Amino acid sequence: MSSPEENERNPSASELPDWDSGIGERLRGLAGPGETRSETLDRVYEGLRTECERSDKSVSGYLRSRSTTVRRLIVLIAFAVILFVAIENFPMVEEPARTARWTVTLIAYGVLLVLTLLVATRPLQLPALSRWKTNCVICVAVGATILAAVLPSSGAEAVGSTGGHEHGAGLMFASCMGLGLLFGVPIYALLRMFDRGNTFGALIAAAAAGLAGNLLLKMHCPVDTTAHVLMGHSSVALLYVAGLGLVHRLIPSK
Repeated sequence: MSSPEENERNPSASELPDWDSGIGERLRGLAGPGETRSETLDRVYEGLRTECERSDKSVSGYLRSRSTTVRRLIVLIAFAVILFVAIENFPMVEEPARTARWTVTLIAYGVLLVLTLLVATRPLQLPALSRWKTNCVICVAVGATILAAVLPSSGAEAVGSTGGHEHGAGLMFASCMGLGLLFGVPIYALLRMFDRGNTFGALIAAAAAGLAGNLLLKMHCPVDTTAHVLMGHSSVALLYVAGLGLVHRLIPSK
């Protein structure tokens, strides 16, 4: 007489998926020559178990296996450390450039970035974000950077205090764009390390990277003219979302 463990390992034929059902069709495609349904299930199960064990031994696998609270805490602490290092190397603008508009924009970027980080590390048991919800998150993130550019400029209040950041005529846009893209890289990499396989996780991480780049630029760059912010700041978010979205479409992740 078989033990309960053996019965669980080898379920009866009535308990196995029907070959004509949805999951049965997938299993039939995986079945080897002469394999029964039970043998196919055993082989697939062993393959998944081996893959999970291999993933758990990696750094990213360990991080992804942490609880939602721990993952979010690590992400927020890591972001705070990255921001602190960035501020130390790229000083904030001086007092004349710290206008009311500057303060409000900075707070808005910070709140949106934290919310995006929370969305990127949402609990695994929740349903995956739909395409339209993902698009809403991305549109809000990118739209905030564009809105900051088209708002009326404070003009003379901001210009004239460089805070250590020189804007040459030919490098005005490129220097800010390069700095913003550079700062977004560790944020994107951090979120991808904690990603548990969300279909649109790469786009959410790209939106967060774009917001992070604009946050640093707003803290560091005193120039707030519409042309400069659009070309040098908002372009960072657009490039991250459009560029990485295209890359992950052409080269799907496993």
